[in-house]
Amino acid sequence: MNKSAKRLVTDGLCAALYVVLAAYLSLNLGPIKLSLDGLPILLGAMLFGPADGLIIGLVGNFLSQLLGPYGISATTILWMLPPALLGLLTGLYAKRHGREQNARRLFLPLLLFLLADTTLTTGVMWVDCQVYHYAFATYAPYIIWRYVADVIKAVVHALLLPPVVRALGKEQKS
Repeated sequence: MNKSAKRLVTDGLCAALYVVLAAYLSLNLGPIKLSLDGLPILLGAMLFGPADGLIIGLVGNFLSQLLGPYGISATTILWMLPPALLGLLTGLYAKRHGREQNARRLFLPLLLFLLADTTLTTGVMWVDCQVYHYAFATYAPYIIWRYVADVIKAVVHALLLPPVVRALGKEQKS
């Protein structure tokens, strides 16, 4: 299989893994969700760059919404933007600093990217509240806890990504 076919297959698998992690392997605590669904986006971005990270985030989130309880709505495109941003920022970082990073060097950038994701998600939630006429005030008290969850996710992602990127990077070269 040539390199572009492997890349396309890997992107598709990452998008599918996003859907599985978001739907079946996440802990929903009301408006706070603890999940590793960002990991496939980060992985694709680290391996292939910003365009792949962006595409994995867009496709993965779109499929997750389509197959999940929300379906297609007026705000679907807006909900796709935060994971796309996460992939884009991570890919740009990997392009500039190299894809093989250790956990210590990766933690702070991942934390910043996850915080940006949560900030954009909060903005999208506010827009969704305006469009569908439900109270944003119901979710506002939980915003701080979503940022706390980002710190936990950044630690976990920073520990998991380097060995997986190294292993898959070696596989790509063969």
